[in-house]
Amino acid sequence: MHVNDLVVAGFGPSGISLAAAVEDHDDDHPQDPPLTAAYLEQAADSAWQPYQVLPGTDIQHHFLRDLATPRDAASRFGFVPFLQQSGRFYEFTLLGGYVSRLEWSSYVQWAAAQVRQRPTYHREVVSVEPVADADGVVRAARVLSRDPRDGARHEDVGRNVVIATGHRPHIPEVFREAIGEQVFHAHEFLLRAAALPEPPEGRPRRWAVIGAGQTAGEIVLYLHGSDPRAEVHSLVRHAGFRMYELGHFSNEVYFPGETDYVYGLERQARDRVMEQARATNYSAVDPDVSTALYAASYQDKLTGSHRLSMHRRTEVTGVRVRGDGVVLDTAEVFTGERGSLVVDAVVLCTGYTEPVVPHQLAPFASLLSYEDDGLPVVTRGHRALTTGACEVGIYLDGVTEWRHGIASATSFSQMAVKADAVHHDLREQLARQRAAAAGAGAHTAVHEPVGL
Repeated sequence: MHVNDLVVAGFGPSGISLAAAVEDHDDDHPQDPPLTAAYLEQAADSAWQPYQVLPGTDIQHHFLRDLATPRDAASRFGFVPFLQQSGRFYEFTLLGGYVSRLEWSSYVQWAAAQVRQRPTYHREVVSVEPVADADGVVRAARVLSRDPRDGARHEDVGRNVVIATGHRPHIPEVFREAIGEQVFHAHEFLLRAAALPEPPEGRPRRWAVIGAGQTAGEIVLYLHGSDPRAEVHSLVRHAGFRMYELGHFSNEVYFPGETDYVYGLERQARDRVMEQARATNYSAVDPDVSTALYAASYQDKLTGSHRLSMHRRTEVTGVRVRGDGVVLDTAEVFTGERGSLVVDAVVLCTGYTEPVVPHQLAPFASLLSYEDDGLPVVTRGHRALTTGACEVGIYLDGVTEWRHGIASATSFSQMAVKADAVHHDLREQLARQRAAAAGAGAHTAVHEPVGL
């Protein structure tokens, strides 16, 4: 049985960044044997947010905060090499501003294609099982995956495992039973929108967009602008779309030093810091989107077209899917005034949730170490500490915002720096594993999964 040095679950930006760090290191140390890795991704490719790449939308971070440059400006995985290879370097320099989502998604896929140890797509990791040697010590993990196309099962074995599967779409409880073709989360937006049936002849399509973040604002503008007859209802629970906290000092929370600071705090202090930082990245829009939304709303009032309705301080209290559309029961947040709305489709721009312990690691639960509050002990290098009976390195890459701060999860600002931290810890872990294996001698054979 082949045992990899590393198995990575997820080959989106976090997984690609780690692969870039691994291969840059191997390129710089040709005298050493290269690290062996298996990269698994459930999607068909590494496209970044493929169903949210809307015309006219851009990213919210500087393009030099890419998958590699903050770690190594000479890396072959950076955005500048991508521009050079695409032949668009000089044209890009005339644009100014931020990179379009379309080009950034192309860059992410390009970076994935530069990795020599090719990822395996259509592999959804469903479980990570401990594998014991004859002495009962867990020195490897069996990573089980399935092909979403036909359900076929596969397995890879590694001395170290990285969970880089990202955050899960958040579906508020009131919408859960209605999820389907007409009620869906924004991460599927373009796919689901294209599959909707045409409304009855003579009637415009009616949309409801739930949420007040950047994605919600972009989708409202797209729906309103792409179909001159569409009726778009925006529902938010407060006074309207708010702008990000754009202060220079406030946004230093995305600097590496902030992660060191947050990691050194106790749990309650980390929670307070996180609450202060939320306005820099969540439940808000950038100035361009705010201006465009307000202009569209004003134009709607000016013309009397009644195609864009802003339902402010409104929450959804009930959802019913019926033949002629989706009925949303609503309530004014402060007065409690009741209302209802009938639409053809509901887009949930309700964000994402972070798993404290990804479900794939359930078989490892008894081998992890925990804080007094029940949370796993995670090192600065994103490794979940294990008990003495386990020598496998388990890394939580991009799912420890609660421990490392706001820049450690979905933000690109520290994607490369985070990968560097994981990579350095991983190399040290491999050195310990090899030293232990050399001393153990007979204990290097892989046997059956531990019954836990």
